[in-house]
Amino acid sequence: MRRLKILLAEDDDDLRALYGYMLVAAGYKVNAVRNGLQAFAEIQVNRPDVVVTDITMPVLSGLDLIVAVGADDELADLPVVAITSFGEGICKLARAAGATDAIDQPTDMIRMREVIEAAVSRSSSARLRSNESPLSELSDKNHTTGPAAGPATIPPRVRPRN
Repeated sequence: MRRLKILLAEDDDDLRALYGYMLVAAGYKVNAVRNGLQAFAEIQVNRPDVVVTDITMPVLSGLDLIVAVGADDELADLPVVAITSFGEGICKLARAAGATDAIDQPTDMIRMREVIEAAVSRSSSARLRSNESPLSELSDKNHTTGPAAGPATIPPRVRPRN
């Protein structure tokens, strides 16, 4: 069985180390970055099998990362799992933004693994069913937080259709 490559985006050093350790111990290959902008850049260079992202991060929030991934034709099928400590309301917002799933912190390895495996499975099934699914319309609310608050700075890459 092939080990899944996970890109972990988490700005908190301790949580990034903890989740990274948990994921490696569960048998995944893990690449960890500090924010959504670094995550989006890494996805372009070394596409993972799944992205696990915190929601509230500086530079580019997890919600903005989710929207940027979903808006990119080449990445739209990439499963993204959001992690938040702000409760089910933010989990629902992450799913509405395009996250494959979302879980509330703190979480244990069993729950995290179940969500990751289910997200990858759903994404694989969706790719088999259809390569062209319409993107859902999202609210234009800005959910970036911190000193760099503002709209996402990464324009989606859209390929012209022949």
